[in-house]
Amino acid sequence: MTGPDDSHALPPLNPTDQAAYELGLEIRTLAAEAVPGWLDHAVDAALNHPHPFPRGEARIALQFAPQAEAVAALLPALSSPNRRLRRRAMTLLPKLDPGELSAQLAAWLPSAPRVGRRAACVVLAAIGEAARPLLTELAVDEDDALARRAVRALDHLDQRRATMDPGPLRASAQRPFGLHPPAQPLADRPRSFAIAAFNLSYGVNLGVLVRSAEAAGAEAVWIVGRDFYYRPSTKGSDWWIPIEIVETAEACVDRARDQGFEIVALQQGTRAVPLYDAPWPERPLIVVGNEGDGLPPALVDAAALRIEIPVYGEIDSLNVAMAASVAMYQFRAWQSVQ
Repeated sequence: MTGPDDSHALPPLNPTDQAAYELGLEIRTLAAEAVPGWLDHAVDAALNHPHPFPRGEARIALQFAPQAEAVAALLPALSSPNRRLRRRAMTLLPKLDPGELSAQLAAWLPSAPRVGRRAACVVLAAIGEAARPLLTELAVDEDDALARRAVRALDHLDQRRATMDPGPLRASAQRPFGLHPPAQPLADRPRSFAIAAFNLSYGVNLGVLVRSAEAAGAEAVWIVGRDFYYRPSTKGSDWWIPIEIVETAEACVDRARDQGFEIVALQQGTRAVPLYDAPWPERPLIVVGNEGDGLPPALVDAAALRIEIPVYGEIDSLNVAMAASVAMYQFRAWQSVQ
């Protein structure tokens, strides 16, 4: 017979996911240690691997590789007869240094095949103002289809320039978007709240949750159980907020008590308080559960407060990362009026 808590046990990864997870961590380690040949390894994974986890790790690594080398390694894929490779290269290249990319594209385009030139025009449209001089040249190219693409890209840049706030942009709002690793060790984040995610099945959800937690000023993210998260969806925020691994729900409860947090369980049910009426504790640990099974009894029973987000349509609930984001900002709103 199965016990009542079996649905909350940490399920093993299937062989495909396990192999992909190990490869992604290997890419992360090779890049961090600058092991000879790591760049070729990362480019191969970024372009060819079928699983998003090693592709995501490779994408992050390429952004911090020597940019001239990373651009040169990816450019040939723009001319590939394989459409999937071209599309992946068109996604990866705009994440790299815009000046270096524009300079190499200017030298590469004259001898590139037609399919590569058209793919390059898409890349140029994505990297913004740094591409304007080259797009202006392409707008009068003898290839009418390429010229039309360049004109559309220039029109898009003009529209973007007209609608952008003229004030200074944060570094993370400029291409390549996202946060870079901090130059100095991080200071402790201000005392506020933390969030714990239990056994999330989808790495993208966990990555989005980390990004929202950093933006909302959380002290830390606790990953309880499975820690299989997709780093590109954090936009570099996982370098700026402590991410702590907690093995079990019971260990999470003990740790919260030791650190002075009160657990707030985001879980639907008859004993849950609607989010907008919640009497928040001063220093909550907001806990969210698995996309399908929710939170285990150990976390629900230990909660000082249970909350749920009202839904007004036919769907029964929000995505877990979205729900966590709503809860974090509702706590901030509650905090601001106290």
